[in-house]
Amino acid sequence: MKLKYTFVAEIMPSKIGKGGAYVVFPYDLKKEFGVGRLKVNATFDGVFYAGSIVNMGLKDPAGNICYILGIKKDIQQKIAKTIGDSVTVTVKVRN
Repeated sequence: MKLKYTFVAEIMPSKIGKGGAYVVFPYDLKKEFGVGRLKVNATFDGVFYAGSIVNMGLKDPAGNICYILGIKKDIQQKIAKTIGDSVTVTVKVRN
């Protein structure tokens, strides 16, 4: 298990349709941490966010479970990015 994860991800639209968005965490939480939900401190292009990586029933094209991290509208505004844009994400596990 790493202490810090850094990756570039595309901002994806929430299927709920209320303007929500998320990024896919490119690792399997079950394999990395043995859990299905993980509290984290994250940054999106350097803007801080405390949240959780979760399984919301999404799957990749190969049928594997996708774990996601929400990106709030105010953070999208601060970094001037929206659905379809790429963002640099850092994630650290919260105790």
